[in-house]
Amino acid sequence: MTNGTNARKTLMLRSGAAPPRCLCWYDPTPVSSLDQMVRRCCALGEDDYLLCEDGGLPVALSSSMPSGIVLHVERVPQAASVEAVAAAAASNLPAPSADAVVVIDPISTGAVLAHAAVHQARLRAICVWSEVVPIELRAFVAKGLGVTYSGVVQHEKGELLKTVAKVRAVGIRVAAVMVGCETGVLLGDQLSEALGCRTNGTAKSPLRRNKFSQMEAVRAAKLNACGQELAHSKADVEAFLASQKPATAFKAVVKPVEGAGSDGVFICDSPAQVRSAFSALEGTKNVLGLDNYAVLLQEFLKGEEYVVDTVSRDGVHKCVAIWKYDKRIFNGAPVVYFGMRLLPVDAEPELKQMVQYTFDVLDALDIKHGAMHSEIKLEERGPVLVEVNCRLHGGEGTWAPMAERCIGYSAVTAMLDAYLDPAAFAALPSMPGHFRAHAMEAKLRSAVEGILTQIDETRWAEITSLSSFVSAMVTVAEGKPISKTVDAVTASGNINLVNTDKVQLEADYQRLHELVDGLFTAVPESSYRKTHMSPRGAARPSVDPAELPQSA
Repeated sequence: MTNGTNARKTLMLRSGAAPPRCLCWYDPTPVSSLDQMVRRCCALGEDDYLLCEDGGLPVALSSSMPSGIVLHVERVPQAASVEAVAAAAASNLPAPSADAVVVIDPISTGAVLAHAAVHQARLRAICVWSEVVPIELRAFVAKGLGVTYSGVVQHEKGELLKTVAKVRAVGIRVAAVMVGCETGVLLGDQLSEALGCRTNGTAKSPLRRNKFSQMEAVRAAKLNACGQELAHSKADVEAFLASQKPATAFKAVVKPVEGAGSDGVFICDSPAQVRSAFSALEGTKNVLGLDNYAVLLQEFLKGEEYVVDTVSRDGVHKCVAIWKYDKRIFNGAPVVYFGMRLLPVDAEPELKQMVQYTFDVLDALDIKHGAMHSEIKLEERGPVLVEVNCRLHGGEGTWAPMAERCIGYSAVTAMLDAYLDPAAFAALPSMPGHFRAHAMEAKLRSAVEGILTQIDETRWAEITSLSSFVSAMVTVAEGKPISKTVDAVTASGNINLVNTDKVQLEADYQRLHELVDGLFTAVPESSYRKTHMSPRGAARPSVDPAELPQSA
């Protein structure tokens, strides 16, 4: 349609979770007039904003832009100055005059995210505790990553509106809602939607925690999926066993339907072991404090296992890291993490296909925004999903500095970009390549249990002198309990290795694991108590953790 010689044009605008709005003008129209229309249409006031395509690429506002396109209106967050952030941190105060990021359950890598939001994005942070995160996990924050929150809100089950009111009562504009830990996934969908922030919405939330429903959605999308059965009873277990094809070597996986890491994962070599594993999990709580209300029985996937870490915005997915797991049998457990390797996408011929498969899985789960940690196995039939964890890669986030040294960014920085700096997110490659260096994480494993009496100083000194050594996180201390390592939860820490020489990196990784065997000495707790009691019966002070071998 024209008005004389002027063409009538339309523009659809999306702003947060609000319904799309339509703008109409006759070309040519001054940019200042279009700007005022955008501001009034999206209630922007005098705030700075960007118009972006899906994925964050900024578009200049112009009367001559094509008619009928859809753009996102992104309010530019108000950040504090570098000087204000430093001064506030020195006084243990939030930075003034900055917007806020809500982080739900900011523990483990969530603590890294909150710290980066404050010190890199220069925003304030509001902590929201979900109703399911155990109290004892709330202190799971690495040294140096503590944040002074502008508000701390406790969510109660079924009280979303009260939580929304408490967040708003903090009195700071919320720029984004992000999930810090697995326990916060469902609340993340609910709170982001209720606050009108960038959100995946609640319509398909169950797919983001329930691993059975997740796999069925992948199967419905005609993507590779493993065989499975959700067991609420022993009868369900028998039905699963009856459905298994006869094989020379039986193998199946039994795990919590809403677990994390390798907690509660059993690799079973016989029907009897499946029955025993179900009985061991039925009615218990997992490492996150969540009830194991059902048990997942799955086909055993024999291929090598990878992690595909992604960050998404508007349904545009970026693979920000590919890690290859090194899992072995240790202490009789079948899936003990020895470490993982960071890979460029061209390191193996199947990786591009695996990343694209992961993108397709995210689409099947209706994931449009945020960080996802997907575990994939490469089978003869192609890549097959193990599970998608709808939050950042865990493991305390110690992998993030390694990724940043190798490729210049990490899932943490990419997540902040996706929510707060769309142009920076748009500039990220779709898959990682062009490495500056190579990285591996090695887990510290314990073959002993009881009370730790010694960390071998000679072995530790050689570990820290390896040419690839960058940093270490030790989670055990002399005079304190130590467990035999049987899964990710019972690991005794990890070592980060980075080297521009890939051959040297691999040699250092191998030598490190040789040194880890025999690193720890422990005695039974009962023996320790007998030998560490004073004549009057009082326990002697345990060794100060600061005296243990440590590294930056």
